[in-house]
Amino acid sequence: MKPAYEYVADGQEVFRRIRQLAAQTAIFDVEPLIASWDSSQDALDHGLADVLAELKAIDSVHVVCFATNSARLPSAIPPAAGLRLEYVVSARKPLWTAPYRAMPRPGVVVGDQVATDGLLARRLGYTFLHYRPQIASMPTGPRLLFGFGDLLRPLLFSSHHHPGQPR
Repeated sequence: MKPAYEYVADGQEVFRRIRQLAAQTAIFDVEPLIASWDSSQDALDHGLADVLAELKAIDSVHVVCFATNSARLPSAIPPAAGLRLEYVVSARKPLWTAPYRAMPRPGVVVGDQVATDGLLARRLGYTFLHYRPQIASMPTGPRLLFGFGDLLRPLLFSSHHHPGQPR
């Protein structure tokens, strides 16, 4: 059976679904949910802290991984008592799965791209929570990859309709 795909409209819905799914592992694509593509170092650092504050309140989560295909690094990983934290830079998603293989199940991958984040979720057997930002705000590369991902989605994931899901 194909792993689940779910469209999520905003950041708060992401955390509600992680809680409802009782995910033990949450892998987050860094851009754009944590910090937008063209944002500052400060925005990245604050985005990480904000996400960790939300995840600390979800009892089922034990491992949080931030993964980006870019070379973008935070100033520091904020402490989060009780959570194992990882930050994978130049992650080569979805090709390289080694950093995620020992993470506990069930898990979720939260990201904006079906072709990278979604395929990683499928390879790991995790639920893909697809955060879809406004296309107008995307740089050209992610915008092109986004269109390709829409073609891949029905091939990679079991059908799951979520209110407000783009068709």
